Amino acid sequence: MLYIAADKYGYRTILFVEKFLKRKKLDYRNLGVTSDKEDLALQVFIPKIAKHIRRNKSNKAILSCGTGIGVDIGANRFSGIRSCLATNHQIARWSRVYDDCNCLCLAGWNTTEEKITKILSAWLSAKYDGNKARLQMFKAFDNWH
Repeated sequence: MLYIAADKYGYRTILFVEKFLKRKKLDYRNLGVTSDKEDLALQVFIPKIAKHIRRNKSNKAILSCGTGIGVDIGANRFSGIRSCLATNHQIARWSRVYDDCNCLCLAGWNTTEEKITKILSAWLSAKYDGNKARLQMFKAFDNWH
């Protein structure tokens, strides 16, 4: 399952995400705002998203705020969450292949539907390469306090 969420500054981007996911017939659940008039603090929805990802390793998340940095910082505070702020399709792909990222963060400001579509296509189609040394690194990261 894909979980998506945004604050009011990421709402437009999340609309692009929803349109893409519907077109691809992918299941998702929106835990963020549902209009640009609504606001929801990052600290309200990020823990909910993290809980769903940690509960089932096949779950993934796509988050957005104005810069994308706030949701990325917040998501990476949780052990087991490997979040990436992808600014282009190549970074999105590499975040899955090399770092097994389970949370994609997107900027809500200064972006286009075309750019978001390319990033989503790359991230959702990429698979982790299985590197065991990096898996050990991720486990070490999860033990940091």
